[in-house]
Amino acid sequence: MRKLAVLLVFMFSSFLAQANIPDPYYQISDMTIEVLDSSEGVHINSKPEPTPNPQVGDVIATVRQIIAFGKEIYKIVVAGKPVINTEYAPISVLPLETEFGKEITPMDLSLWQPPKFMKFKVTYKNGLGAEVVSFTYNINMSHGGKFRGKGSYITHAQIVPENVSVAWGYTFNAQMSLVGLTNLGTEENPIAGATIQLSYTVSTVLKEDRNNMMIFIAGDGTIQAM
Repeated sequence: MRKLAVLLVFMFSSFLAQANIPDPYYQISDMTIEVLDSSEGVHINSKPEPTPNPQVGDVIATVRQIIAFGKEIYKIVVAGKPVINTEYAPISVLPLETEFGKEITPMDLSLWQPPKFMKFKVTYKNGLGAEVVSFTYNINMSHGGKFRGKGSYITHAQIVPENVSVAWGYTFNAQMSLVGLTNLGTEENPIAGATIQLSYTVSTVLKEDRNNMMIFIAGDGTIQAM
């Protein structure tokens, strides 16, 4: 039955191509982003000390007294399949102006708060109204780490793919990168902020559609889609 359906789609597409008519199956008509869940309002009975990844990765950005570690670009989905980046350190945003300098690690800070997360779903529909791409992922982090009682910093920030569904004839890729650092606090008591960009592409034999989503995270626990 599936082979027959694929054959019919191919025959219909061939007819439209010969008639120079755009095939609605390969045309993106709608894209939506929704928040499915978050740690806001979730009651946690205990506050375990998180165990940040001991690898901080490369220095990827600095701004005044704040430094970010990790990797410049993280591939999240390649050709419709989730990528598990276990070999790469998640993003950490830590204080720079300390005796540790660029050798500082999350373990040099204390009072880390329980991890926070926010789950999103991206959906693409084609010209026939059918869902052709569904991508569910969450962004999570540990926050609030203090250096000698001051500041609020970030560690273990990452985007984790949970589910990817891609229709026949479509290709979906996604990647994330750090695009900006800010200090929401004062020089004496910094609150680290970071803007993460999630870039994804949907392509067919006819067209490629590119989109970006900005997500802002901060040491005070903020996770906000922009």
